[in-house]
Amino acid sequence: MNGLSLSKQASKQARVDYIDLFRAFGIILMIMGHITFGGVFNKFIHAFHMPMFFFISGWFYKRKEDILIGEIILRKAKTLLLPYLCFGAIVWLLCLMIIPEYRQLSTLYYFLFENTYAIPVAILNNLVSPIPGALWFLTAIFLTEVIYVMLDRWLGCNWKLHISVVLLVIVGMLIAKILPFRLPWAMDAAFVGVGFFHIARVSRGTKAEKLLNLKLWQALVLGAVISASIMALPRINMRTGLYGWYISFWVNALGAIVAGWNLTRYTEKLLNHGIVLERICEWLKGIGKNSIVYLCLNQITILAVMIVIEKNGFHGFVSKILNLILTMAILFGFEKLICNTKLKILIGK
Repeated sequence: MNGLSLSKQASKQARVDYIDLFRAFGIILMIMGHITFGGVFNKFIHAFHMPMFFFISGWFYKRKEDILIGEIILRKAKTLLLPYLCFGAIVWLLCLMIIPEYRQLSTLYYFLFENTYAIPVAILNNLVSPIPGALWFLTAIFLTEVIYVMLDRWLGCNWKLHISVVLLVIVGMLIAKILPFRLPWAMDAAFVGVGFFHIARVSRGTKAEKLLNLKLWQALVLGAVISASIMALPRINMRTGLYGWYISFWVNALGAIVAGWNLTRYTEKLLNHGIVLERICEWLKGIGKNSIVYLCLNQITILAVMIVIEKNGFHGFVSKILNLILTMAILFGFEKLICNTKLKILIGK
């Protein structure tokens, strides 16, 4: 019995580990997108890299009848809204100091309310400012989880919940297209996120979970087909409410998530051979486990690094590679500083 129990625990740990690796790859793709590696690259990652985070959150969802909804909301606020406000305020103040164009009251409004707007800055090759930037995801996932908990508690996991989720998704996608403004705190994106969250939740422990255990050749073929489809169809961007052709958006996003999930499983097995590869694997898993630090600080770090790089005469693709390397190194330092000291209170720990 003990052996069986330990076996189950080991299996569960392995699953969590490669999901951390999957999350890490999503974070790195996000950072590369913010460095602006190119229109084609951005088109590819925007089709799935934010949906995958909603999906991962839904995968770990567990219904907890013994905990009051109000207590759940407070917990989520501590781990998601507190980092949003803390890091957002820090980055906003830094931007006031280093970006003259940023010194206007509207930037504070965008940070606190309509955080899905990017604020153009006429410096550094039209790089957009770090506020609201990636922080929109924290309010979106907060609303997604709170909405889902309430629906699940009130309706139960049955046809009523399924229909409610579909209606929320439709409303979220239409709002971004029809209304001349966006809802506060990325609420319309959160409605769409509820769909990915729900699909992950209801897939776990069912026959659909077999899709997350494909053979390597199947995952490669699926990845190639979905990649071709993404590049052939209109651009997607959840932050800006751009969903292209609605059905293909869902097919491509879910297909890419399934392919990426499976390929990450095989990647973890590959990285568990040799000391060097194991160290790389542990570093990547650390990014996945502490992804909130990378999400909150990546854009201000990218901006600072780019200023230094361009002042030293580096431009084009070489500057982007240098920026990626230096940004990842600096963010690794921030991760250790924040997660291993009392500063971890900033991320709700």
